[in-house]
Amino acid sequence: MASWIYFVLISQLIWSFCSLVDKFVISKGHIRNPFVYIVINGIMNIFIIFLLPFVDFKPLSTTDFLVALLSSLALTAGIILYYKAVQYEEISRIIILYQFIPIFTLILSFFILGERLSGNDFIGFILLLAAGLLVSYRKEHRSFRIGKAFYLMMLSGFFIGIAYVTAKHVFNVTDFWSGVLWLRATDFVAIAVLLVPSIRKDFFQTFKSMKRSVKGLLGFKMLIDFSAFIISDIAILLGPVALVSALASASAPVFVFIMAVLASLYLPRLLKEDTDKAALIVKVVAIALIIIGIIFVNL
Repeated sequence: MASWIYFVLISQLIWSFCSLVDKFVISKGHIRNPFVYIVINGIMNIFIIFLLPFVDFKPLSTTDFLVALLSSLALTAGIILYYKAVQYEEISRIIILYQFIPIFTLILSFFILGERLSGNDFIGFILLLAAGLLVSYRKEHRSFRIGKAFYLMMLSGFFIGIAYVTAKHVFNVTDFWSGVLWLRATDFVAIAVLLVPSIRKDFFQTFKSMKRSVKGLLGFKMLIDFSAFIISDIAILLGPVALVSALASASAPVFVFIMAVLASLYLPRLLKEDTDKAALIVKVVAIALIIIGIIFVNL
């Protein structure tokens, strides 16, 4: 098995845990404003300063710098939309809706990076999209509707698809650690939202009122989240970006679903996941479609 596959799986395992932390913190009302969460996560990029003495940091051209900046802006937008979606839907359904990402990534990589789509790729994408549509439906009052989370995650998937493709471009034009540092450095744009008075006020009030235990949990989450970015960057460097994106989106719901069910069984006060028979069937079928879809993508 190609080495980049292992890096994708490890990063998604870490991010699956981070997703459960996100759901707990947001659903319990510890952080209500997604922009506040973005700032907290963006602060973690200060750790790149400690990497500078150990790497040969190379400059980028103006165009490539703007591409790196676009990657960070797109990722920030995608994450904000993800946090909003988490407020409306269970985390295992939200993660499965990330199947929009490989679809957008493949389309964008075709036009921007020149990656070509095979017939098997198209079959895989249809299956992945079907999984996303299936899990987005909610039964209410004997009728089905597409919830707000569906539209939020569709937009999130588009922006994160842009982030994937532009990050791949950065790694194509410079060495790995320079690419990592540029991508993380430009991600400081997330903190720029503090220039908005209402967000700045909300940020300081939220942080001041937050329990020490929640601060500790967020600190640990931010640390492993940063490490997952490095591991994911290695996968993007080594593998085709479209397949990296597809495998990431396919493996994440499996990890999240298992973790969420275990948390519901053993820590129901912290996180409660819908585990009735109908919900389990929908999620299992959706995950099965994802797995079959990724098999076609890799043929």
